[in-house]
Order: sequence, then structure tokens, then C-alpha cells
Amino acid sequence: MRAVVPPVSTRAIAMSSAQTIEPISADSPLQVFCRLQVGQVLSQLPDAGIRLVYQSPDQSKRQSFVFGRERWSILDAESRTYLASEAWWTKNPIGCLKKVRVKSPGRFYVCSLSQTKPEYLLIATTKLLTTDQKRFIENTATLLNHHLSTVRELHRQRQTQQQIEHNNYQIEHQVKSPIALIQIYTEMLLSTVPEQQARSYLESIQSSIQDIHRHLKQLSAQQKPLRIEPHDLSQILTRSINQLQPWLTEKQITVHYSRSPMLLDVDAWQLKQVFDNLITNAIYFSPDRSTIYCTWQIVQQEILIEVSDQGAGLSEADLEQVFMPFYSRRPEGTGLGLSIAQKIIQAHQGRIWVSNLPTGGAKFSLTLPRQQPKLSIVPAL
Repeated sequence: MRAVVPPVSTRAIAMSSAQTIEPISADSPLQVFCRLQVGQVLSQLPDAGIRLVYQSPDQSKRQSFVFGRERWSILDAESRTYLASEAWWTKNPIGCLKKVRVKSPGRFYVCSLSQTKPEYLLIATTKLLTTDQKRFIENTATLLNHHLSTVRELHRQRQTQQQIEHNNYQIEHQVKSPIALIQIYTEMLLSTVPEQQARSYLESIQSSIQDIHRHLKQLSAQQKPLRIEPHDLSQILTRSINQLQPWLTEKQITVHYSRSPMLLDVDAWQLKQVFDNLITNAIYFSPDRSTIYCTWQIVQQEILIEVSDQGAGLSEADLEQVFMPFYSRRPEGTGLGLSIAQKIIQAHQGRIWVSNLPTGGAKFSLTLPRQQPKLSIVPAL
């Protein structure tokens, strides 16, 4: 049977001038969740007074719930000022119930919701708490901490998303005009240059410009349908390597991969972006005169693709954050390449991860199903 939570009274806390805690107004989803959790505690302690204080991620001031106004109203002025000052707050373990020494009659307990700032569940009662009641309060505090952490992480991700969108608009505006000029001059040179080698360089530049135009279109779109068709994996990888050949030649790096046909259902242009980002990273971190390996093998209904280099490998922090937007070890890097690659692979119903090789160097591994639905959607980057 569902427990019936008794109605409780609420009011804003009277704080000292040194404290700035915002009283609750309209209920947000976070506030509703907090109110429900405190209500569950009151179902176990119907005569208690409870004060919940926390920092809302979308508010500049801390938020406050107060339940059981009768319990707080009997405090003398000195005790009320002392509790409002939060001088009693210490960095206790999260979800660990501690006593608060107050001169007023009654017993006061606190459970910290944070170890870095005063966020807590403060309870005033006239009775000793039983072991079960203490455990229930500690479990509630732990749940509140977990929920607050999740809400803050979602808020951080929303802010990151907004920053990415802002950067996308700036990039699109600043890059379109110079790219258009480069395209015009390249077409003029193609019509006048007879040498085959020079024409091949110009055609590579022209192909890169077309890719840039596609990137710009994608930046301005929240969602873009994948064009799923059978493609040869070897040909997609060859196009990526050919565009990066000048850099490979400069560092005398060899890319070793199979030329044997391997058909799978993918969006060829999107998958080429993934290879562009992975091989560019591998070139940057590879020593001169080394080798980059691109291998693949069929594993049941999937294909496992691995791109590895002979560089210094990744640190523990890199391994944890390498796919996070704006995280980059390259001074000129935007930190978006690997994040975009991850989104593309996920849109293809695949997975991508990174590890260090025992012999040194990093290895990016990704799996893709060999057959795909004919239409999928790229998640917003």
C-alpha cells in the first residue's frame, strides 16, 4: 500500500543579512522532486521540522524548503541566528547524519548533500531518532545528492550545447566567403593547368572544398538525415587518406590498410568525416617515419574497425574525456572532431572507444552493423 504523506506547511527561512537563500516560488521539476523526498521523511517523522537548502543549477542563489513551521517557531532568537549563520556546517560525508549542538530544547540533526558548500537536510525533533529513522534520512539525503548531481550535469550539457551552436553560427559566417573565393580560383586554375600532377592536387583541393561546404550545411542544421547505402569501406578510407597525403608525405608516415573490398551500409560522407578525424589525430601524434594502421574484421553481424598509431599514447585524463566537446590536446584543435565522430558512429547504431597499445600509441576502435535501416537521423551535435 502506498504511504500517505501528510500535508505540511511551508514558508521562507528568515536568514541573517550574511546569508542569501532564495525562497521557493513556482515549482520546477527539481523542486517537486525535493518536496516529495522531504514529504517521505515527514511520513516517518510527522512532528519534525525540516529545512532543505541546496544550490539550484539555473539559479544564482541557493534554494530553501522549510517544513513544519511550528517546530522552528519555538526557537529562541539566539538559536535561530546560529542556525541561519550555518557556522555549524562542516564537510561531513554525504548522507551521514550528524548532531548539531543548539541551546534550544529539542534535538537537531543534519545530513550534508555536498562536501564543498553548505547544502544540507536539517531536522529538528523532540524525540530520539531510531536506527531505522536515521537510515531512512541518510538514504533520502544520498538520493537528493544523486538527483542534484544529475540535474547539474544536464544543465552543464545544455550550456555546452548552446555554446556549440553559437560557435557553429560564427564558423559558418566567417568561413563561407573565403571558401567561395578559394573554389573560384581553383576552378580557374583547373581550366588553365595542363600538368596531370598539378591537376590532381587541384582536384584534391576542390574535393576538400566540397567537404567543407557540406560541413557548413551540417553546422546550420540541428538534424540531418543519414543517406544509408552500400559502400566499399576501403574506398571511403582511400579518399580520406588521399586528402591527407601532403601531411603524410611531410612527416614520412605510412598508412597501412587493406585494399580488399568490404561492403557495408553507411552514409559514406559521414563515415569519411570519422576517418578524417581519427587519421588527422593519428598523424598529429605520430612520430616522423612511423606507421598508422587501419584494420577491420567481421564479428558476427558487425564490423570492427581499428585505427592505431605509434605515438606516446593517451593519459588517464585523455582516456576519460577524449570524446567530450571542446576537449583537445592539440593547441590549434577545436575539441569537436572526436565528439562529432562519436555522434556519427552512434547514429549508425555503432560504438566507438579508445585505448592504449601495450607497445605504445593509441588505438581507436569502432563497431558498425553491416546492414542499416535506409533512413536514420544524426543526433544534434
